[in-house]
Amino acid sequence: MTGKLIYLFLLVGCLSLVSCGNGRGGSEQSVPLTQDSTVLKVATLSRSTSYFNLQGKEMGYEYEMASKFANSLGLNLEILLAKDMEELVEMLSNEEVDLVAYPLAITNEYKGRVKFTEHEYVTNQVLVQRKEKNARLLNDVTELIGRRVFVVENSKYLERLTNLNNELGGGIEIQVVTNEEDEETLIKKVSEGEIDFTLADNNIADVNTTYYSNIDVHLKVGYDQRSAWAVNLESDSLCNVVNNWFSESKNNYIYQYLYYKYFKQAKASSGDYKKYIDNHTISIFDGLFKKYAPTIGWDWKLLASLAYQESRFQPMAKSWVGAKGLMQIMPHTALAMGVDSSRIEEPEMSVQAAVLYLKSVEKYFTSIEDEKERAKFVLASYNAGVGHVKDAMALAEKHGRNPLKWEGNVADCLLWKSNPDYFNDPVVRCGYLRGEETFRFVGEIMVRYLEYKDVIKK
Repeated sequence: MTGKLIYLFLLVGCLSLVSCGNGRGGSEQSVPLTQDSTVLKVATLSRSTSYFNLQGKEMGYEYEMASKFANSLGLNLEILLAKDMEELVEMLSNEEVDLVAYPLAITNEYKGRVKFTEHEYVTNQVLVQRKEKNARLLNDVTELIGRRVFVVENSKYLERLTNLNNELGGGIEIQVVTNEEDEETLIKKVSEGEIDFTLADNNIADVNTTYYSNIDVHLKVGYDQRSAWAVNLESDSLCNVVNNWFSESKNNYIYQYLYYKYFKQAKASSGDYKKYIDNHTISIFDGLFKKYAPTIGWDWKLLASLAYQESRFQPMAKSWVGAKGLMQIMPHTALAMGVDSSRIEEPEMSVQAAVLYLKSVEKYFTSIEDEKERAKFVLASYNAGVGHVKDAMALAEKHGRNPLKWEGNVADCLLWKSNPDYFNDPVVRCGYLRGEETFRFVGEIMVRYLEYKDVIKK
């Protein structure tokens, strides 16, 4: 088991720019635990639906549920990441963890090795298709005959599609792609019109509908699969506590809130906002950008482009992850920069905090001599966190790319961090990342910056 696990200790208090963790407090335990009586050891997988790190903050539906459960017991939470479900089961069997906080498939084999909690998930595979004006959606699997469906090689999606094709007597055009891509990459391609169809588990598909409003995931193509959290076979008392907590969480809306946050709340900004006012003015905040940009040696127009990307120049904007203000600053980031977190919706406080943070991030990339190139790494870190960018640099070096160049090198490696083959690599410290978001974030800012330089005359 050594070398397979990534240990993330959740510490109370300050923001660490390079690490992937923050923390929770705790006191006395109320159930028998495997080791430290003040720590609940929880295993999960690094996925978009369970655990990931964004801007130095642990996130994920299963992670937040586990965190709230640990808090209810007055315990510190320690997260251990496994590579797959089999390893999760091994960790419970070996008493390395107290609890698996992941929808572990309820199979006869696993029933003999772990004890499942009563809170069950029901998942199934669905068809991901694009919604287009005046175009009819597929509503029956028989309509897949004669259609090309893309799936990853050696995946459960390929297995299901192959079986479905046999059940229908053939006719589905199955297009297999290498495992350098994953289901979320293929979903993005459906949204962008590059391909027409792919398959995904409905929970992953639901998450992606919050990013891509033009995809439809209503058509089931697989059988229901029951899954649940699990404990060691001998941990009856802990299992009972988990069951009771889930019942209570439904009554006080914790479960409903977190489900909405991750699976229903739109993640992309909406609305039509002007990128600039006229040929002399980008926004009413230009004075602030001009005042603070010299602190980091940036052209003020680049800082303005970042602000547009973050809030569309809306000072009262608030993101689904809790970032606020003109520059979408996380409260814990403001505190770490010595800025009053209660004032980050004030435009000047927001810009000041952003610049201080950008300055603190830049020191991690001093090996990149070209200032324009370095700015792209800093922007990526502003969006995802330094740790993820450092991971991408490590992957670039390992795979023969230039770790000091963005386009075609580190940018591509950042995209890989949504693929288990890469985010489980030993050189990767921070696990899963929806790299497409950061990739697009940097690209859109730089393109808009060039537009500002061309259009704005002063």
